[in-house]
Amino acid sequence: MKNQKIKILSICGSPRQGNSETVLNYLSQCFKKLGVHNEIILLRSLNIYKCNGCVEYCNHKLTCCQKDDMPKLLNKIKKADGYIFISPNYFKMPTGLFKIFIDRCSILYTSQFNFDKKRALVFAIGTDKISEINKCLNNISNNFCHTLGIKVVNKKSYRSHSELKGNLTDILSSNLNKNIQNELKLMAKELINAINI
Repeated sequence: MKNQKIKILSICGSPRQGNSETVLNYLSQCFKKLGVHNEIILLRSLNIYKCNGCVEYCNHKLTCCQKDDMPKLLNKIKKADGYIFISPNYFKMPTGLFKIFIDRCSILYTSQFNFDKKRALVFAIGTDKISEINKCLNNISNNFCHTLGIKVVNKKSYRSHSELKGNLTDILSSNLNKNIQNELKLMAKELINAINI
């Protein structure tokens, strides 16, 4: 597949502008240099209701009865070739926004959507030790992605300051992650190469 035809969908679970969004913006620049289309979705900007467990409806209709922004997002997910999932670490789990998104993706599992050719990068951001942030990371990669059948080509936790004090690019410029920019460049290429196989 030519790079110009590859579509990467980045989904951000942060409730505020900050570290997670900065990582996605940097990756978006990397994809642009590679000639790859990338769209960033900020879950906080969408109207997505929580799952009400209406299995009597979705199990048979293979669609959700709720009228919100999720159907458009699900359509984008189906059309994308690759994904970036990122969330801050909240109690060793992704944010509430991201967990609602995960729950609403259950329709993809119920309808047995084929993710065999889809690839993903997963990131978690937090102030804890990397070993603690990794628990959030693995919730997304090992549980969510694995359950849907999305192959994760790489995953990474990064440390950050919680109080940015107006510096929205702190995660890239602080000394907490000395090689972050090079690592992100390499992972962007790794994702594209995995899709091109």
